Amino acid sequence: MVEAFEIDSDAKMTETDPSASTIDTEKVLVFIDHKEKVIYLWRGAKAQLFKKLMGTRIAAKLSHKYPKYRIRPITEGSEPAAFLDLMGLPRK
Repeated sequence: MVEAFEIDSDAKMTETDPSASTIDTEKVLVFIDHKEKVIYLWRGAKAQLFKKLMGTRIAAKLSHKYPKYRIRPITEGSEPAAFLDLMGLPRK
């Protein structure tokens, strides 16, 4: 099971669809992969710095809620294969 959240400019998490269509270069997204116990923090190349910082804080808070999960920060363009597979995106 995967949960997906967009980080908005007010540092709030808004639940979103965990699919490739969610990914936008101006967004900061958090994906919680419960099967693999990973919190992915995806940061779009054109996302505001504030959103990127808030995404980092939110991921840290989530790691307290899910202490056995590891955080994987991802910059747009350098997505790992596991993330691409999770999103149903082709590998580069």
